[in-house]
Amino acid sequence: MEKHLNLPLSEADVKDLELGDIVYLSGEIVQLLGPAHRRANEYKKEGKELPFDVKDMALYHCYTCLSDTEDGGHHCEFLGASTSAGVNPYEPEFIRNFGVRAVIGKGGMDQATLDAMEEVGCVYLAQIGGCCQLCTQAVEETTETFWEDMAANLGVKMIFKELGPLVCSMDAKGNSLFAQVNEKVQANKARLMEQIG
Repeated sequence: MEKHLNLPLSEADVKDLELGDIVYLSGEIVQLLGPAHRRANEYKKEGKELPFDVKDMALYHCYTCLSDTEDGGHHCEFLGASTSAGVNPYEPEFIRNFGVRAVIGKGGMDQATLDAMEEVGCVYLAQIGGCCQLCTQAVEETTETFWEDMAANLGVKMIFKELGPLVCSMDAKGNSLFAQVNEKVQANKARLMEQIG
């Protein structure tokens, strides 16, 4: 089913999403990669305030190419989803710490992250391959950057209109399309090995 959602998201919004739903998001989304997740979790432990708020919001595992504008701001020239597996060590803690409702990326995430998503009420939305240009065109405004010392891993706040298509690939009920596909692959592999052996 196709869903068009506006940020911030409620727990009910994400629990209503089913595996395979096609999602389009509108509103402010924070681009954040692994090292920035680690720093955010450290800030939480140290009682420091973050330069962004992602409660009930969405995170985007992506790389961005920004250009400077005449007014001192930034323009997003291009963005592309990053492989989310690299964030597995930090994402479960991040979800629990900050109450994020959606994570956007590619390739899926591990069981520990899926468990945190089920506990908090969060989903994983996979960017469809080949859609980087469509997703870039959905950027209405780049509002803020932070943690510039992290180079390509800096954080960026962007406002999107109809970011998508995104596929609900890990839902808030403990289900994962990636796990289901892996189970089928392993079952087929076992059958093949029996036939060969």
